[in-house]
Amino acid sequence: MKKISCIFLITFFIHGTSVFAQKEEKLTYYVGFGPVIDGNIGLWGLNFNNELSFKTGKRSFINPSLTFYQSISSFDNFEDPNLQKDNSSGLFMNTTFRYDLIKTAKNFKIALAIGPSFQLGSENTLSSVFYAENQAPDYRYQIESFKRIGITHQIIFDWPSKNENRKNSALISMSSFEGYWPWYLMATYRIGFHLN
Repeated sequence: MKKISCIFLITFFIHGTSVFAQKEEKLTYYVGFGPVIDGNIGLWGLNFNNELSFKTGKRSFINPSLTFYQSISSFDNFEDPNLQKDNSSGLFMNTTFRYDLIKTAKNFKIALAIGPSFQLGSENTLSSVFYAENQAPDYRYQIESFKRIGITHQIIFDWPSKNENRKNSALISMSSFEGYWPWYLMATYRIGFHLN
């Protein structure tokens, strides 16, 4: 009888700790959107972000994400509409390592994250202007496609939602490519959903 009781207590303890571990180490899915600045050619646009966050330690996380960006307009106000055709877009696949620096009693968190960024994208930019004999300008644009690896730096702010299975989040990310930093500057408001 003592053996059965001992086995029962051990089983109950192991099961109980695994349940608490699942509550502590949650998988979170974030979805959000926000503004973007393409610092290379002076454009602004919107980004749409999806991210999974896997807890790997007390304050550390691994975060694979997929972000789509599309430019909307230029910061320059050209009088000639032919000079306003610059545009860029891209799909960013990032994997970052996140570490929570600050966590308050009310569960407000400030974190830093860094990791590689792979971009599939393109930009359409003015390459040259030719003048014909009648002095009419001929605008030549070129499309450059990207398949490149860079690095992304992030500052993350998380705070609780009224719904226990959700959280609010804001993300500022700076993505660099080809030695230009930051090439893309993104600010994103996100909602996080606990998946387990």
